[in-house]
Amino acid sequence: MDNAFRHLHMPGELACEFMAVFARMEYALKATRFAVGNGGIVSASWDRFANEADELFHAESREDLRDAVEYLWESPPRKQVLTENNGVKFCDFVIDPQQRELQQLLLMIRTVRNNLFHGGKHLPDGEMEPGRNEALVRSSLVVLRTCAQLVEDVRESYER
Repeated sequence: MDNAFRHLHMPGELACEFMAVFARMEYALKATRFAVGNGGIVSASWDRFANEADELFHAESREDLRDAVEYLWESPPRKQVLTENNGVKFCDFVIDPQQRELQQLLLMIRTVRNNLFHGGKHLPDGEMEPGRNEALVRSSLVVLRTCAQLVEDVRESYER
């Protein structure tokens, strides 16, 4: 892998694997009833999927899944925000008690994706907390792969 990955604080192959799995899952949602449109632009309805699949998601069913979910709850990704001085800083993820567990987890995973794709993972947090970025991505992968199997039509689209 090229030197461009050195600031990710994780193996470049892992970052690429995460992006590929995320993209496949997003495609699977858009290819099924979990697509929404706005002005002709199609998006994946992650929340609708999460609300439908929540009862099928059993974090305790596998040790790797339980560990991944536990890590995400205990060390959720931070979100980049703009400060008053037009600087960028990370804020803690805010848990919304009105949302279901899977809805919160998928929002965390989308935040991981946004930070990785939009460059948030090159900032000093990765240096101050060694292994955090990698652990967030690995945990997110376990949850995404599990979600891809929960609903039949999503699973079929994901595996195509």
